[in-house]
Amino acid sequence: MGIFSGCLLACDIDGTLMVNGEINPRNIEKIDFFMNEGGYFSLSTGRTVGAVGPVLSKLKKVSPSIVANGSMIYDFENRKVLDELYIPKSDYKAVKAVLESGIDAGIEAHSGEKVLTVRANAETRDHQEYEWLESEEVTFEEASKYRWNKVVYLFSSAEDLNKVKEFVGKNAENSVFSDTSAVIKGIKREYYEQFPKGVSKGSALDKLSKILKIDKGCVFAAGDYYNDMEMLKKADISAVPADSPEEVAACADFRAGSCENGAVADFIVYLTEIRKGMV
Repeated sequence: MGIFSGCLLACDIDGTLMVNGEINPRNIEKIDFFMNEGGYFSLSTGRTVGAVGPVLSKLKKVSPSIVANGSMIYDFENRKVLDELYIPKSDYKAVKAVLESGIDAGIEAHSGEKVLTVRANAETRDHQEYEWLESEEVTFEEASKYRWNKVVYLFSSAEDLNKVKEFVGKNAENSVFSDTSAVIKGIKREYYEQFPKGVSKGSALDKLSKILKIDKGCVFAAGDYYNDMEMLKKADISAVPADSPEEVAACADFRAGSCENGAVADFIVYLTEIRKGMV
């Protein structure tokens, strides 16, 4: 038995584990150590199943993970859905409202491994290239035939993002919305994402901990952005990279170095010292 037996580390991808499509080698080394010592290392991301390829290509292994901001728990090793929630079809009208608004918003509807581009723009192209997404351009009517785990609204300006925020929630009473971001080609992109009501990385962390039968006091989490806050609060010990917003950092127990310099590795070193003092 290793020092992390019975422990779970749930880790956000963009801005925490990866930036500009790169993972610091220190992170990879320490994640291997964590898992070799008996721990479960799980991704906890706003990305959907089909968008995790860039990470899986760099890590040797990941445990069952939280995807689509908590809409799904997915076992990548066995290609199996362990838990799943969908946006109710009555809330698809939020997408239609954005389409009819005249605002330059790219729109992606994500259904399992399938990505449906309801409206393409420069941001959807960059986003899909960055996440290795294979997408199909469809009409709203065609997209509506599928069950959606999440919708991503993508913008070229903060002004357009704020305009959509003002009205989109009024057209989706049974959904929740979250600000998310990614650094692509050296530019921080701000997105707005729609999920089923009750979905969050925090609620999914509770489900995942039960599925994996994690020991009491052994749930760890790392994240950098607003959609990580509930998860950081739920975890027994949590961490943020150095450049996280102050509101997010206030939810964590440990402030690591920057994402670029291996924030996840810093956190695992911190946890190692704690666990060595316990076992």
